Amino acid sequence: MNKKRCNALLPLVQLLPAVAAAAAVLFALPRTVPVLAAVPERLTAVVEQPVEAASSEVEEEVLPKLPYADGVYVGSSRGYGGTVRVQVTMENGSITEVEILGASHETKQFLRRAKRLLTTVVEAQSWEVDAISEATYTSRGILGAVQNALTGEVVNNPLPPQPKPAAPLMVEEFTAPSTYLDGIYTAEAMGFEGKITVQITVAEDKITDITLLSAEDEEEYLSRAKQVIPAILEGQSPNVDAVSGATYSSTGILNAVKLALAKAAVAPAEEAAPEQAASEEAAEEAAAPSEAAGPEETPVTAPTVEVVQPEEKSTVPAWLKEVWQQLFPAETPDDSEPASSEEVLPASEAVLPPEETETEPETEGAAE
Repeated sequence: MNKKRCNALLPLVQLLPAVAAAAAVLFALPRTVPVLAAVPERLTAVVEQPVEAASSEVEEEVLPKLPYADGVYVGSSRGYGGTVRVQVTMENGSITEVEILGASHETKQFLRRAKRLLTTVVEAQSWEVDAISEATYTSRGILGAVQNALTGEVVNNPLPPQPKPAAPLMVEEFTAPSTYLDGIYTAEAMGFEGKITVQITVAEDKITDITLLSAEDEEEYLSRAKQVIPAILEGQSPNVDAVSGATYSSTGILNAVKLALAKAAVAPAEEAAPEQAASEEAAEEAAAPSEAAGPEETPVTAPTVEVVQPEEKSTVPAWLKEVWQQLFPAETPDDSEPASSEEVLPASEAVLPPEETETEPETEGAAE
């Protein structure tokens, strides 16, 4: 019996802990609702607290306090083409601003790329950052200038490779002519990297305009070299000084102007304007001498032709003439000319007998 009752009451006994637990939950539930409602907020606070702590640690690493007093500092360093000057502002031990004061010798396109370093230096709070690719020398100039501004140390950046001119520097000789022919003339000369072509306008014996048509040099140097153009127009001569810092480019412009003016001074008549050519021809015709002979001209006489008759060969031997002169000295005076062969022959034939005439040559020949 006892076992049967115990077996019957056993399930009830097993349910007592569950009933007690349920009663406890029902009794404590009104008090636990506010606590459970606050659990999400407490969990959020616990999660956010480590994140804020981590971020503060990162800020302390990126923005360290620099050992420089607050103020504005100016420094400089060597870039690609010359000196780069910057201004650095310090506030509360941090770099707050970097500004470029001067970089006139740097190529504009490279300087534009290198300016991104201004923000990088402020973010890193240091000048020890990587240079900008394809603007290395200009970047080194900016970073070196920041370092010089804050520390006072002189930063000697390596020199960039110096480009070589396309041709040796040559200065054309120029002597101003007495007059110029009006017109438009072009000429070219060598600059630093290549040819420079100019066009000049001459009117009323004056240089009225000079235009740079083309050039292979960099625009930065050409902008400086163009300063010689107003100087030429003012002095009406290309014999002016070259521009410092753009010597090759300015000398190229001057040489081209000299060559163009040389064309204006010696240009052929066919290159002049038609009206000018016509006026020059008219002036030449007016100045040409007339066909009539002037008072100083000597009249031309017809050439005199003297006809010389050939001398007839005498047929009388010389020995016969001597004999004749000895026989008849009175008839042939010394100052008279000897008788011709026609006159002597009849007389000799008349005096000498025929046989003597025939035999005399043999006798004379034997005597010789």
